[in-house]
Amino acid sequence: VTKQAISKYEKGLMKPDGHNLVALANATGVSTGYFFRHTNVNPTKIEFRKKAKLSQKEIDRIESRTLDFLERYIEISEIVGQGMVFENPLKNFKIRSYSEVEAAAEKLRDFWNLGESPLSNLMEMLEGKGICIFEIKTQIGFDGLSGFVGDIPVVILNASLVLDLKRVTLAHELGHLILKFTKLEPKIKEKMCHAFAVAFLLPRAAISTELFNKRQNIAEWELKKLKGIYGISMWAIMTRAHILGIITDSHYKRFCMYASSNGWRQEEPGEYVGREKPNRFHHLVYYAMAEGIITMSKGAELLNVGLPVLRRKFQLVT
Repeated sequence: VTKQAISKYEKGLMKPDGHNLVALANATGVSTGYFFRHTNVNPTKIEFRKKAKLSQKEIDRIESRTLDFLERYIEISEIVGQGMVFENPLKNFKIRSYSEVEAAAEKLRDFWNLGESPLSNLMEMLEGKGICIFEIKTQIGFDGLSGFVGDIPVVILNASLVLDLKRVTLAHELGHLILKFTKLEPKIKEKMCHAFAVAFLLPRAAISTELFNKRQNIAEWELKKLKGIYGISMWAIMTRAHILGIITDSHYKRFCMYASSNGWRQEEPGEYVGREKPNRFHHLVYYAMAEGIITMSKGAELLNVGLPVLRRKFQLVT
């Protein structure tokens, strides 16, 4: 299609024919119904985290998929009357230093009554606090983004991330959503959000108990154990040990050299066997269908799947 045609589509002066409509839906990764859905969704404060430069086309695709999901999420929430209100426990907590980042992570765990235990399903826990989470399959170079849609906090994650990186990315984006920084450079904010993520997932008391207060050397087995329990990378565990003074600067430098020479930046040993899946959106749709609030056709539209596919998956227990 021409640039002029696209402009007319956007202004509502012309509608695409069936062929072009399907092509547009395929190009942007949304359903054809997306283009006819009326919405007031207007995301603000969206922050991309990048490991590499994304093309503008890929950024646009991620944003369009995000908008499509948010519209469907908000719609089903309103239909079933299950809209959630997010409360930021740290709204009056100003961040100026790493010690305040540490305090913020502890304060959040206290407010949510999480104790010092490992967080077995971080996504489900955050959804229960009113945070909308959406996974999208995309190219390497994108970890996640976060922002607000009205009063709804939203986190978008790359579904292709390994589990421990996905958990740290989610906690990192949580930091972007709830931490209030003083005037700091963007790079410093990123580092502080990462420090917050690891502190939130692996509390000071827990790592001090596991590794003790001061170490001269740490065995690889110990790091694998902590990774398997707390679901964060061995590299992040050692970085946290360094920040807390459990290991010295020289010890941390030796570890970085060892890990790099063994290819740990690409793939490190150890495994976190856990489950991280956003469930709230599907739960609301299945609840609405089970209770007869919406038809199965409407459910298929909201879930963005074909009706025959949904019929095979949806079964009532009678």
